[in-house]
Amino acid sequence: MNKIMKLICLLFLASIVASCNKDPEYYTLETPADQMLLKTSSADLTLEKEKENETAVTFTWNAAAQRGADASIAYFFRMYMADLHSNVTSLFEIEAGERSISFTHNELNDILASWSILPGDKVTIEAEVIAQVNSSAQYLKPELSKTQLDVVGYDKNATAIYMVMVDDAGERTVRRMTEKVVGSGIYQSQAELKPCKYFFALSAESDYPCYMKGENGDNSLQYVTEEGDYEMLENAKSGTYTMVVDLNVFDVNIVSLYPLPKDGIWIVGNSCEVGWDLGVAKEKGALQSKDPRHPELWTYTGNFYYNDGSNEFKLSVELDWGGKFFFAPHAAANPVAEHELGEARYQDNGGDLKWSVASDGKYTLTVDLDQMKIYLDPVE
Repeated sequence: MNKIMKLICLLFLASIVASCNKDPEYYTLETPADQMLLKTSSADLTLEKEKENETAVTFTWNAAAQRGADASIAYFFRMYMADLHSNVTSLFEIEAGERSISFTHNELNDILASWSILPGDKVTIEAEVIAQVNSSAQYLKPELSKTQLDVVGYDKNATAIYMVMVDDAGERTVRRMTEKVVGSGIYQSQAELKPCKYFFALSAESDYPCYMKGENGDNSLQYVTEEGDYEMLENAKSGTYTMVVDLNVFDVNIVSLYPLPKDGIWIVGNSCEVGWDLGVAKEKGALQSKDPRHPELWTYTGNFYYNDGSNEFKLSVELDWGGKFFFAPHAAANPVAEHELGEARYQDNGGDLKWSVASDGKYTLTVDLDQMKIYLDPVE
């Protein structure tokens, strides 16, 4: 091989090596142009508590581009913080034929709260609609459309509200109510009641804004910002009662709670896993009052045993064998069907009457200290 041929071969091999060192080229799917042009009904929004059930903002968009004869389009919507994309809502799937979505003041305020945005702070939200294209022929990238809006939220729940009672003589009594669980929007207070009219103010010094009688029944509430043609609620009861106000559903509940000597109830007996040891009962057998809407309800969930009817249980209120118990109305009463719950008493004042279950299983035992009833329901 002469020198010229050798040179040609070397140049050919060099070109092959060079081509192997190039990055591979891939086919890139381009995002289609935005034809949806997402719009917001308000680009600068201050949410208001008194309008919490009204629509705050509506997003609308045009139809996405048709991407083929067999292609179908599904629309999805989401929002996220412009400065922190990890703060994002779930995807809202839009019903077929619809090209809009709305949020109330309350719904949008709850979204801000879930992102830990403080009331009064302005945040920029980026809204996005996604047109997902489904085609049997090939994969097609979704069409996207975005818009932004600035939103300021409000403090959903006051740390305290004030029950204002006005009797027939016009005498006013004000009682402070605090949240049973911080952030729950459920307020509770024990009050000595007499017949009166009442409402709930947000301040001890001013009647407005407040919660007056609503339109959904005698115990319903509505938010009122200023004096007007509104009714107060009415109470006909006399005595010591516990008031429960739930601002999540706008209602008030008045219950009479049976007094517990040690503010607790404990199950004891071989019908349950606690057995007859009061120390174990204190550790594992306490009934719980978990529902801030219903402080009258105390519950215990666990395994119960029948053992041919020989297993039994009773309820201690003092964790003392010489103290008071809730006893059954008669021996071997089954709380699945027999719900009577008398006052707590000493054993010598009526005998050691205990409850029993009709079959083994996991149950929830519920004691109602307002209606003075006992229930046993199987856990599914």
